[in-house]
Amino acid sequence: MEKSIFRQTVEEELSNLGSKNQLKMAFEKKGKMVGTSISEGGDVDVLYSPKGEVMYIDFTESISAKMDTIKKSLESLYNGEKLSGSSSKSYRLKLSKYKNAPKTDRDVLNFRVLKSGARTPTAIQERGSAFILSVALKTNSAYKGIDLGKNHIALEKNKYVYDGLKKIFTPAYEDRLKDWTYTYYQQQKEFLKKYENSQWSEFEYGNNSFVKFFEDHVKNLYVTFGSSDPDKPAQRLQKYEQWNPSDIYAAFKMADIKRELDNIIQGKENTKGINLFRLNQYLIKLLKDKRLVGISLKKIKEGDDAELVLRNINAESYMDTKVETEQYKMSDINFDIDGIHDEKRKTVSTYIKFGDGYQIDVKGSSSKFNNLAFGTLIKAKSAAQGGNAPINLVIRLMKKNGSDIKFQNDNTQYPRTDDEFFEPTSSMYEIKDYKKWFEVVKKHFTNKSVTYRDFESYIAALYEDGYGAIAQSKLMQLHFYYDSFKKNSLGVDYWLKILYLGMKVGRIFAPHAKIY
Repeated sequence: MEKSIFRQTVEEELSNLGSKNQLKMAFEKKGKMVGTSISEGGDVDVLYSPKGEVMYIDFTESISAKMDTIKKSLESLYNGEKLSGSSSKSYRLKLSKYKNAPKTDRDVLNFRVLKSGARTPTAIQERGSAFILSVALKTNSAYKGIDLGKNHIALEKNKYVYDGLKKIFTPAYEDRLKDWTYTYYQQQKEFLKKYENSQWSEFEYGNNSFVKFFEDHVKNLYVTFGSSDPDKPAQRLQKYEQWNPSDIYAAFKMADIKRELDNIIQGKENTKGINLFRLNQYLIKLLKDKRLVGISLKKIKEGDDAELVLRNINAESYMDTKVETEQYKMSDINFDIDGIHDEKRKTVSTYIKFGDGYQIDVKGSSSKFNNLAFGTLIKAKSAAQGGNAPINLVIRLMKKNGSDIKFQNDNTQYPRTDDEFFEPTSSMYEIKDYKKWFEVVKKHFTNKSVTYRDFESYIAALYEDGYGAIAQSKLMQLHFYYDSFKKNSLGVDYWLKILYLGMKVGRIFAPHAKIY
């Protein structure tokens, strides 16, 4: 039996089961939904992957019990086999008319529950921004067929624009689209204020984008080339995000710029690659000439006005004017680190707060053994995310801050069980280390009466109760703060530099425009 014929059989059975369970269903036919789709008040949308290899069955969370019944019926009727990659949000099922049927005669179904409040995937958010900015460029050029209106409500009423956004968000996330229209309107408005008269190519997202271009070149990008000293080896860029916060790019004659950058990165004189400082200088020139502008995008809370700022193009933009205006002193920094020892909560985060404006989140994992992350938060802007600080640069800063720095952000050096906590392997830290760190760090706790014995019992209990990842995270954070506090030669500048690393502000980071 051919797959197309079998799929038709499955579709018919699915429709019958839907009717029996009093469900409104819509099937994708030639790119259009036939029936009552979820966006129109229906219960189930049946869609297909671009090449038609997978049938997606999207349904609302309220009918999960009925869909479980339908899944079991299909499994029973068509030799169902659960596939790897299934989860609470997505159940992948392989069906076939006969057992051991050839692959060409099988069909794959993916049941996806649409949970209210789930986060809209980053890829969808950014595709929406690229689409709106492309539309805005057309509006403000010789092409006058599209009007975005004077606010996000007018944008929502524009059929061409809203239908385009709905296609990007797909039925799975269409209910969250209106949460983003205010952001999209503000983004394009601020972008056009600065670049209204520029001739940009259509915004690209995905495989043809500049993000993908730079990701493909990461292996050729070096923070330092190193030296003959074996203790100072060459440092290659690990990830695009460590260097460049840009989500999308405005480009003039994209193909030409890619050729120029290819020649610079892989030119004859660059047998090993290119130093990031040199590449940044060329990107600064492209930005100033309005030929290539990387854009960092943040969600904008309704009611707030967006702001566009240029980062990392000159001495002034290597610092944040709002941060510098505050002229923070050590007395302005609040170390909210009681979570290292908090018997009431199983927290995995601690916070370094700069007055009411900015914050560093030192975060671990509650579910798996992992390294720490150093996130930043701009509290003055409706808690906008500033990004994560590159770990290797945080470690380098720590070593400049004081001597004898041992912290490496390597979770394998810390115990995973209570046995390892009390009897560590040779590569792990020991009880005597934790005690030494604790006595220094506890000076910054709100409750200064807590003793090391209290802390040790608390950590041991977490391990015994199955919260090993949380216990390990607390030990790693204890170590980080110990190495940061014990001999802080930089004072407030040390903490500000970690903040800047998270915000991707500094000579080492790529020039970009930030809309937030």
